[in-house]
Amino acid sequence: MSQKGSRANRGNTSLQEEFKVVIVGDGGCGKTSLLTMYTKGVFPKEYVPSVFDKTVVNSRYRGQQFRLHLYDTAGQEDYDRLRPLSYHGVNVVLICYDVLCPSSFDNVFIKWYPEVQHFCAGVPIILVGCKADLRQDKVLMKKLWSTGQNAVTYIQGEEARRKLNAVLYLECSAKYRENVDDLFREATKRALMATRELEKVRKRRSLCALL
Repeated sequence: MSQKGSRANRGNTSLQEEFKVVIVGDGGCGKTSLLTMYTKGVFPKEYVPSVFDKTVVNSRYRGQQFRLHLYDTAGQEDYDRLRPLSYHGVNVVLICYDVLCPSSFDNVFIKWYPEVQHFCAGVPIILVGCKADLRQDKVLMKKLWSTGQNAVTYIQGEEARRKLNAVLYLECSAKYRENVDDLFREATKRALMATRELEKVRKRRSLCALL
């Protein structure tokens, strides 16, 4: 059944190549809104904390259809012991933060990157700056400045990508669907590239074993 308003469509995909995408980040940073806009074309009006939600959608890349298994994880500490179960068999990880919440950006280094490296080292990482549209919200910006903080800049995001050796940094606005489709198209691309590279390595090893 197709999801209206979205380029990601459900369907009969028995012959499609499948990839697992896990989305992590602090609670409330925008992960669920990102997924909901992509899969349903709807922006959630209320914040409802996720526990572990899985959605299966189709993604098209270079004229080919792929099946994405999207895992929305809980960012709260209460689920730290359960969340690692989501990493098994993952093809690409999206580490998200809120550009208007510096602590969520700090936690990319303190919590999320170390966790991802521990449970799925070598898997491609895409760093995602969520709620990019809120930088234009003067009221929220003034409120942030009043606490002595600043919004995380695009340059900071790019610097973080380099430090983490992530394959890509992308800023998104789920509310206005900016870069949302591009993000999951890139996730498909990176998962495909990593899978093909792994296949080449395994093939070379098999040939070496025969020799």
